[in-house]
Amino acid sequence: MTRPACISRRRFALMAGTAGVVPLGVAGGEPLTAEGVVRRIQTELGGDWPATGSDGFKAGDPSTRVSGIATTAMATLDVLKQAVKANTNLIVTYEPTFYSRADGRERAESTPGRGPVGFGADDPVVKLKREFIEKNGLVVFRLCDHWLARKENDMVTGLAGALGWSTRRVKNDDALYDIPPATAAATVAQIRNKLKLHAGLRAVGDRNALIRRVLLFPGSMTPATMWQRYSEVDLIVAGEVREWENTHYAADMFTAGQKRALVTTGRVVSEDPGMRVCAEWLQSVLKEVPAKWIGVGDPYWRPAA
Repeated sequence: MTRPACISRRRFALMAGTAGVVPLGVAGGEPLTAEGVVRRIQTELGGDWPATGSDGFKAGDPSTRVSGIATTAMATLDVLKQAVKANTNLIVTYEPTFYSRADGRERAESTPGRGPVGFGADDPVVKLKREFIEKNGLVVFRLCDHWLARKENDMVTGLAGALGWSTRRVKNDDALYDIPPATAAATVAQIRNKLKLHAGLRAVGDRNALIRRVLLFPGSMTPATMWQRYSEVDLIVAGEVREWENTHYAADMFTAGQKRALVTTGRVVSEDPGMRVCAEWLQSVLKEVPAKWIGVGDPYWRPAA
């Protein structure tokens, strides 16, 4: 399958290659630092780790002693506050912390069609977030490209697990799932309940279509992926799409009589379950440090009717 992309898509070939916390020690008696944890992660995942890549430390002091690890799809301010309460000071995030591909680096020239590369260090929200991280002795490490490169494709299997479909994967395709037949409306309601969505979920297409085969695509689904695979399934569940491309492609298929549907849950929400799997994996390879998952959740709300 085509794998869901991170903000940076440069590293898909990777498969070839503290305030108020008590640090935990390791077997040799020395405390484990954030840098030490990351070295262990790098060893376990393998591949090339260039200094200019998407993955790496984004905030905080790597020499900080680790009290615990929190994984998350995005290190929002709310997630950071929950991490402090949970006595976890190393935050492993899938998406950028500072709202752009630059991820806290200085602004650069705009990329055609994609806007400015990043917010400046003087941006008030960036400053507030950095100050919170520093005040609470947190360290933020981004783990996207290397996590995505694992052959297990944890981002997809994590979402399938959250939806209760783990045992229904189609052989030889980790994105396809054959689920118990139900209408699109009933299936969408199930997705909303399982992922605890508020107003972020959107659906387009035939609500009465009978759904049997589903394509899962956490993250951002490209138009090419949808055009290639929409005819194979009854329903696509994606994190996000470009409305003028994918959404209205699905809408026009519905108008033309095709009984299919497209659901978007929100990009970060769709990635949350995969980072829950990451916490479980980290706990298995770093037994001396507690690791937990902190979900971002659905940030949207709807006005009263």
